[in-house]
Amino acid sequence: MGIFDNMRKPKGKLGEIQLKSMNKEHTPISLWVLKHLDIKESDVILDVGCGGGININRMAEKAKKVYGVDYSEKSVKISRKVNEDLIDKGIVEVKQGNVQNLDYEDNTFDIVTAFETVYFWPDIENCFGEVKRVLKPGGIFLIGMESNGSDNIPMKISEKLIDMKAYNDEELTRFLENNDYSEITVYLKDTKNKKEKIKTKDGIEIIDDDWDKTSFTDKLVEWMCITAKK
Repeated sequence: MGIFDNMRKPKGKLGEIQLKSMNKEHTPISLWVLKHLDIKESDVILDVGCGGGININRMAEKAKKVYGVDYSEKSVKISRKVNEDLIDKGIVEVKQGNVQNLDYEDNTFDIVTAFETVYFWPDIENCFGEVKRVLKPGGIFLIGMESNGSDNIPMKISEKLIDMKAYNDEELTRFLENNDYSEITVYLKDTKNKKEKIKTKDGIEIIDDDWDKTSFTDKLVEWMCITAKK
């Protein structure tokens, strides 16, 4: 398995290196996404496509319990290692699984998160329905992506090299609407102009954004965060 295939489903030593690297390189976008999520002490959270497990660790600082699931065996192993102390305390659980058939009961989670992963979800609209199934009524689905669509050089290259799809906010909003999610809010980060665009059904608001944690691509792409309520 080559480096580009490993982006989708990490395996072996190369997969381990990539997961550790992603924990570091995705930190700016992940922290920006998390600032749009209000985590309460009573919340039970599921992180789908948990990768190297660093976001589980971050959310567990506030939540009652955080579960992680990934279909890569290597991702599960690294996530467990990163969260070893929290697993021992019963605050975190990580297991192998598939977003198309989540091994959890209906109405289980207050929040479901998906960081840098929906690019790879097969039959994505039905996957959004499966996420909704495991959310409690009124629960929040949060999506974080480093790019709003593929109309930029980094994502055009990525789509050619990796089996992935860089959806834009209109596509993802439509998939959510088709699954009857409500209160859909899109946050778009314009790093170059230090602005954040907030899109809802009522219109668009543009606010100043002084977020200073950046990545090497953020001047070429538009970071995106979407929240939706069951």
